[in-house]
Amino acid sequence: MKKILVVLIMQVLVSCGMAGRILWRDLTPLLGTAERVGMYDFSLSHMNREIEGLLLVGRNAVNKPRFVLTSYFGISIFDLEGSSEGYQVHYVSGILDRKRALDLLWDDLSMLVDPCIREGYEPFRDDQGNIIRLRTGRGIRRTEVTAGDYAGVFPQSIRIDHPHLHITIELKANQNAWGSLYN
Repeated sequence: MKKILVVLIMQVLVSCGMAGRILWRDLTPLLGTAERVGMYDFSLSHMNREIEGLLLVGRNAVNKPRFVLTSYFGISIFDLEGSSEGYQVHYVSGILDRKRALDLLWDDLSMLVDPCIREGYEPFRDDQGNIIRLRTGRGIRRTEVTAGDYAGVFPQSIRIDHPHLHITIELKANQNAWGSLYN
């Protein structure tokens, strides 16, 4: 009787456990940068403060991502570029000029371009196989990415949440800018 009880308790404990983190292999990027520069409406919210602007996403000569955020009036907020050592800061305004803030921004944005280099929990997918939710980390570094409104392979809206840090980043594909950038 004790053996049956022990086996039953073990089975309950194993079935209630959390799935372990896995390396995200063969995941398609959420931001398309292969053919040209992408333009997105960007919004960062933190404790009733908000930064908004246009995020330009592209690749440099060594195929690393580059992120440039400008305000709607053309003032640069940050310019981060991937390098062999991580990332290089070309410019950052005073409000984001902290190493931890830049590291968090770089981790979040580079995860959208190259998700295969990160590890996390198994992604949630819709019926077409599109990624609708990614989750990585635990505790204060927990990150939840929600993607939606797919047009083809890439989502038109992406939301990145850091629940414990009270930080939310929202990206929406800017459809009106494609003609002005490439004509």
